[in-house]
Amino acid sequence: MEWISPVSTALGAVIGVGSTLIADRLRWRRERAGQSLDVRRQLYADYTAALSRMRTALHECAQADIPASERPQRVRELFLAPGAYEIRHQLAIIAPQDVVEAARAAFVVLRHTRDLLVDGAAIESPAYSELENRFHSAVAELRRVMRRDLGVPESTTRR
Repeated sequence: MEWISPVSTALGAVIGVGSTLIADRLRWRRERAGQSLDVRRQLYADYTAALSRMRTALHECAQADIPASERPQRVRELFLAPGAYEIRHQLAIIAPQDVVEAARAAFVVLRHTRDLLVDGAAIESPAYSELENRFHSAVAELRRVMRRDLGVPESTTRR
């Protein structure tokens, strides 16, 4: 009967240490998941802001009176300035595939807009208007998949 006391003490110690380790591991997982969500949230905001800056810059360039010889260079500069290329590479690493695909789709529409403007299209052209509509649709889809990934309920996003 002398062995019951040390065995029960050892068993209590194993249970105590084990439960502490399990609790610490669960807390670490929660914190890591929260950090990952924060990183994606910031990256999503940065990317949609970059797309918006690109679209605005292209639109303003289309309205500006720029000599035809300078226009291609100016359009290309404005397209690269917001840094969306770099952010897309980050998205490709950490975002789910549906977000990556939607991000690419919105970017491609802006790239087509850039090419159209480089070719000399006017803001009043039907092709430009069609690309504007496609961009708005692509960004709406991008935001939808981003919100879903972040766990934002649909009811809070509809108005």
